[in-house]
Amino acid sequence: MTTSFLKLILVVALPLLLGAGCLSISQSNGVETSGPGGMFVSVDKGESWQPISTKPTAQGVQNISNVSVYRLIPDLQDTKTMYWLSREQGLFYTYDDGKTWQQASSPLSSGFVYSIAIHPEDVCTVYATDGSHVYKSIDCNRTWEEVYRESRTSAGIRALLVNPFSPYQILLAETNGDLLQSFDLGKSWSVSKRFKSNIVSLIADPAQPGVIYLITKSQGLYRSSDGGLTWNSLVEGLKKYSKATEFRYFYIHPNKKDTLYWISTYGILVSKDGGVNWDTLSLITPPGSAQIYSFAINPENDREIYYTATINNRSTFYRSIDGGSNWITRKMPSGQIPTALRVHPERSELLYLGFTIPPKE
Repeated sequence: MTTSFLKLILVVALPLLLGAGCLSISQSNGVETSGPGGMFVSVDKGESWQPISTKPTAQGVQNISNVSVYRLIPDLQDTKTMYWLSREQGLFYTYDDGKTWQQASSPLSSGFVYSIAIHPEDVCTVYATDGSHVYKSIDCNRTWEEVYRESRTSAGIRALLVNPFSPYQILLAETNGDLLQSFDLGKSWSVSKRFKSNIVSLIADPAQPGVIYLITKSQGLYRSSDGGLTWNSLVEGLKKYSKATEFRYFYIHPNKKDTLYWISTYGILVSKDGGVNWDTLSLITPPGSAQIYSFAINPENDREIYYTATINNRSTFYRSIDGGSNWITRKMPSGQIPTALRVHPERSELLYLGFTIPPKE
């Protein structure tokens, strides 16, 4: 693979995958890590990797491989735009497919960024949360204004969602189970519903108007078919599998209606009926033995499945080309925790991988 060809590949679009993850990482997990954090790209389906963690500054190009990747969020309207949510150093974003990254302005230039949401009709209108505030930008991340503040120490904001269909309400989910909504672009808020569990993520199905999934940390999955007015619990189907309600990652198939992937302490489950019934993927490792931190599929060929997992003190990259019957394992480009994984939607040989550095105790 020549250097010029790699540079050419890096300017193509990043993947448009619909995933949500929940990461609880610390040294107390017993995981000893080493090497860089940041972002990597592979042009050969994970056989080899190159770092792509650079930020142009007035003093020159800065290496940001010391920045943890908590989540990696694609802009579904602009395939060149990705958002890198970090654990300690704020929000980063790219407008050139990951060739270079920029850092958001204050107050999102530092601290933990838990979630962002992009308005479906205006890519420059972005909402982001640091866990206690919601900020809004209307000028593509140049400036931010506060639109919501959580004063209760018992509640933390963990998820934001702008419904992709009119009237484009904004949903805000908190660790105490409160689900809030706004119909005026964040100027005012009201309670939509109070759940009895820690909410960690929200994700809308862009192919089905009104379909929204709400993910809890330990009480399973909920589905709404009317834009969040009513909710149905899907936990019964998950209870068949030991520790399957202990959430790690959730993924909506971009091309197949009602096909979902649920990753938990148990392992990887697949549903083809919107979460009512689930089947298992047969992994090399026994159920519950691996900490799975990221997951992706080839959207054009879902028999190609990828995930990363940590067992004891070692992380491994897994790839299947037959729908999960057999797995290929490969070494990671870093000894940090592999938390973000994306497959290019048009060139399936391209993978993006992000690492997080566990916080010091």
